[in-house]
Amino acid sequence: MKHPRRTLALACALTLTPACASLQLGGTQIENPIAAARTLDQRADALLNAYAAVIEEATDIVRDPAAPLAFKCALGQAERVATPAAETLQIAVTAYVGARADFEAATDASQPALERAASALTIAARRLGDAIDAARAPVSELEDLVRARRG
Repeated sequence: MKHPRRTLALACALTLTPACASLQLGGTQIENPIAAARTLDQRADALLNAYAAVIEEATDIVRDPAAPLAFKCALGQAERVATPAAETLQIAVTAYVGARADFEAATDASQPALERAASALTIAARRLGDAIDAARAPVSELEDLVRARRG
């Protein structure tokens, strides 16, 4: 692994991040937790958890001596693009959750404090939405590569 500290920090953050619940409605199992998520932070958590799962599978593939070298290189390239996007997404989730907590705490405060908290929450929500959009493609590309190897 090229950046073990970054990987460890991201793994710790993902462990402490609440996961989007696995959904089973009636007899139907929803396969894509990102599509099932209803709120911004749920979508972000689902995407981060998908990233973590794909990284784990990609690591297994890279350790497999039977995997072609060209495929390992493609996985490495996809990981180099997906990891910064996932790290940025984690930062945006943390900022959003903090801004939401500040907004909820400001509901009993003065009007100017409430307006500041609402503005901060709006900005954090916009940035989180942008981070989700930016991370979706690289994580999907990495996921597609892993799926291709699994067959």
